[in-house]
Formats: sequence, C-alpha cells, structure tokens
Amino acid sequence: MAAPASPARTSWRPAIPATSASAARSCFRIGAKRFAGLQTTSTCPHKVTRLTAAHVKSEEAEGHPSTESTSAGTPDEESLRRELETAIQEEDYTHAASLRDELRLLQEDGRSAVLAANTRFYTAFKNGDLVAMHQAWAKGDHVYVVHPSAGRISGYEMVMQSWEMVCDADYEFPLQIDLQDVEVHIRGNVGYVTCLELVRTKGSSSWGKQVATNVFEKVDGKWFMCIHHASHFDE
Repeated sequence: MAAPASPARTSWRPAIPATSASAARSCFRIGAKRFAGLQTTSTCPHKVTRLTAAHVKSEEAEGHPSTESTSAGTPDEESLRRELETAIQEEDYTHAASLRDELRLLQEDGRSAVLAANTRFYTAFKNGDLVAMHQAWAKGDHVYVVHPSAGRISGYEMVMQSWEMVCDADYEFPLQIDLQDVEVHIRGNVGYVTCLELVRTKGSSSWGKQVATNVFEKVDGKWFMCIHHASHFDE
C-alpha cells in the first residue's frame, strides 16, 4: 500500500510512469525494490503489459470456492424486508415484531462476519502471507484491486500477482497496520467496509495513510473480498 507525501511515502509507493506511452504499465516501488510488468486498467485500455500467472505458494490456496453459487435455505435480508412490509400492511404486528427481530439479528451477524473477513484480509497483508491472501479473495474476472497511485488491476490471477509483488518485497514483516473510522454496511450478499489505513514499516517513524474501501461478497455462507480500493490520504 502507499503512504502520503512524507518520509513514509517513499517506503511504500506504487509508482505510475508519467508518459502516456507507458501509462498502462505500472511498477511497484517498495523500499528500493521495483516490480514491473503489472497489467492495469488505464485511460488507454489497449496498451497493456502482459504478466505471468501468480505463483501460489501452498496447496492450501487450491479449491477456493467459486463465486458463481449462493447458499440455499438461508433467509436473506431482502425477503425478510418484503415479508415484514407485508405483515405491517396486513396489521399482523406480532409477526412483524418477530420478523423485525430476525432481520436485526441477520444484519448484526452479517456485519460481524464481514468485519471478520476484513480482519483476515488485513492480517494477510500485515504478515505478507500470500497463502492467506489467496484465501481471503473471491475468484473470478469480476474481482479487482486499486493500489495507491496505480490503475485498476482486474481478475483474480492479476490481483494475486499484485499481492505477490507486495509479499515478496524487501519489507521486514509483519508490518504495523492500524485501522480507524471503520464502518461496515451489508446489502444482501454484498457488504463493504470503509476505513482509514495507517501503515508503518519496521524502523519508520511516520505512518502512511490511505482511505480504503473493501467490498465483500457472500459465497456458500462465507464472505470473500472482491474489491480493494485504497487512495492516499493527505491531511
């Protein structure tokens, strides 16, 4: 991730070349090490740089569930809302009260589960754990990541390649990552977390600050990240 225009920024910054001819080719600058060859979405989508598939470092990352299916037999928020509205219209207030309690519990459980998935992501990030990072993300072409100062990186393999560059960097893990202003919202099988990331590497006296939005989707009863978007925050 990247840090603001301070000494911390030089320790973690994805650098984007300024020339239009190379706008679609991004390099991760992490410490003194640069990682080139990351395919991103830019204003010139036909200009891309191909890359090799991400290297999975453990068999544990195999068999990650597809994002095509959803859990069956579990009451969802939308159906409970519709049933609640019907009960109110029919003045069946006893049933409405029961549905309202069920809806509240479902929302609370959903928020807790999304926050747990958010914690799993940041734990993998903090520890430079690529296996855990693979397990935190949904699979599919619909997933994407936006690292600070970089373009959008789309597709599971490309996203994992970008995190491999981070996890294979010259940092001494674990990093120190603190989250502030955390908010979580759920809508059906999609949830998102907004927060302020404070990132500091070992030996650094200053923090890198990013505003982050993390989107999760529910697959077979479990929550997986499908979007991570982080931007520099300059006070």
